This record gives sequence, structure tokens and C-alpha cells, in this order.
Amino acid sequence: MKEVFNKIFLIKGYCNTYYVDDEVKVLIDAGSDVKKPVDLLILTHLHPDHAFFAQKIKERTDCKILISEEDNKIQLLLKYFPEWDGKKIEFFKPDKLLENGSIIRTGKYSFRVIHAPGHTLGSACLFEPVHKILFSGDVLFADGFIGRTDLPHSSPEKMKTTLEELKKIDYKILLPGHGRIVKKDL
Repeated sequence: MKEVFNKIFLIKGYCNTYYVDDEVKVLIDAGSDVKKPVDLLILTHLHPDHAFFAQKIKERTDCKILISEEDNKIQLLLKYFPEWDGKKIEFFKPDKLLENGSIIRTGKYSFRVIHAPGHTLGSACLFEPVHKILFSGDVLFADGFIGRTDLPHSSPEKMKTTLEELKKIDYKILLPGHGRIVKKDL
């Protein structure tokens, strides 16, 4: 676990999982079987590399799982991936649906939910405006690379619109779902 910003940690696994160690303990994505206290588990999208450990973490911590309504509808997508990395995927029921523009407060941080369809129809990003931190899931990566749009329930057209919207966000730190972290002008 590596601290990438004050009380925000990167945990490498199937994807980049982020742990926010604040008054409300937040895990962003479940690509690692994190053995820390978790109050909220926010899934940027429903692909197995980001959601594989969701049910296991929920059972261990009694955390609330948050996911977009669009990706919750396609949770059946997991039937195409009954196993991931040789292990059976466990279905889960979200406790709350992420709403575009809603604010998730953790104490020190307030994250704004950004509906960001493209990689999946329900992909979501989180933006922390005070410190200008963007958690981009599999929408945007370092060096301008973007998430795949040739998968079931993805949309190249929606990705284009999402990327245009993300260009308007003045982020200084990009925390993507895979690959390296970007810190601009710090």
C-alpha cells in the first residue's frame, strides 16, 4: 500500500484500488482483497478486475457498496465471466446507486460523482475539487490513453462525449484504474 496523497493510498491488484483513510473509510474499486476497515466501497464500473472482491469485502467489513444504476442493471454481465483468474465471481447487491453530481463526504474529502459512460454504460469517475484529484476508473489513463470501448455494454460514442466533459475538469492528480498515476504541476 503506497500513499499517493494525504491519506489516499494505492493498492495494486487486478486494478489500481484506492483506499481513503478518513473519518469515513472508502475503498474505490475492489481489485484487491483489502484487509482494512471499509465503510464505503465505490465501484467505478462492474468489470471483474474492478469488482471481483466486492462481496468478500462486504462480508468482512459490512461496508456499503455503491455502483451506478446503469452498471447495476448489467450485473448480469458477470454471467459472461463466471470465473476470474480461475476463481468464481460472487454476485453482490449494491446498497446505494451512484447519482451523477452527488457528493460523497469522507471527512477531509468531498468527492463529486461524475457519470462517465463509454468503457461501460455506467462507468463513473470521482472528482475531489479542493485538491483537484480525479479518480478515473477505466475511462482515462496516463498519457491520454482511454478505456476500451469494444466490449459488451461499452460505447465509443458515449466515450467521446465523456472525454469532452472530462477535459473541462481542472484536475492536478489523475488516479486511473490501471497504470501509473499522473501528477501535473505540483
